[in-house]
Amino acid sequence: MRWVSVAVATIAVVSFCGAQQTPSDVAFGGEFFFRFRAAAGGLSPEERAGVVQERLTQVFTNLYARGALPAVSTRYHGGWATVWVTGVLFATVTINDARANGTTVRHLARQWSHRTARALRTILPSPKLARSLTRPLWLAQAR
Repeated sequence: MRWVSVAVATIAVVSFCGAQQTPSDVAFGGEFFFRFRAAAGGLSPEERAGVVQERLTQVFTNLYARGALPAVSTRYHGGWATVWVTGVLFATVTINDARANGTTVRHLARQWSHRTARALRTILPSPKLARSLTRPLWLAQAR
């Protein structure tokens, strides 16, 4: 009976360790945005971070080209939330994300939104500077 208990305990520990996810950071331009600690939508934390990196590149390119500041918003959908940047779905916050971070979906979504806005403001040039950087060189030299 003792061996059965040890075997069951060992299987439980191995199952728990196998179910844990490897966290994956979302960073861009040297700025940390947030960390995925849980899988969602059939994607591992690393795959989710990759999707957000692609969206981040798209958002950054659009904002930089327009010389605009980011508009970051959060939308709540019952038990989950979404973070949007200038009309682009940026990240989804699930109950599993919240549990893995020891908080609520609402609080984690708010954190991710604030960090995203702060990081984008840090890495994006001011709108006036961005417009001057996208002006044709010959026009800039003529002034």
